[in-house]
Amino acid sequence: MNYKIINPEFILSNMMNNVDVVKQMIGMFLGQGKEDFQELKQAIGKEDYTEIKSKAHHIKPTMEYIGASNIRLQFQELESQAAANAAFSDIQQIFTKLEQDFTLAMEELEDYASTLS
Repeated sequence: MNYKIINPEFILSNMMNNVDVVKQMIGMFLGQGKEDFQELKQAIGKEDYTEIKSKAHHIKPTMEYIGASNIRLQFQELESQAAANAAFSDIQQIFTKLEQDFTLAMEELEDYASTLS
């Protein structure tokens, strides 16, 4: 598979080429990451700026661990817009793109995890 979002080499080198640690990290992230993203989605649905800012801030650093700098920047933008109480249509627009990319990142992580022996 050609990964568009995650960077397997980066993940592996980040975890000192320890495949067991990579598998553990991916498993944890797939569980917790999806749960955190669902909470962000609920905050978006409620137009809760404070919660959107908090959830985006919470998820953001994890994106660096998987080499998804682009998504980290999208979470940063979402966090900044929520902090500035930007027009909700702007926040919604950022989130729509972010949701597509995040979903793809999760699929790529699952695929990458399946290749680790």
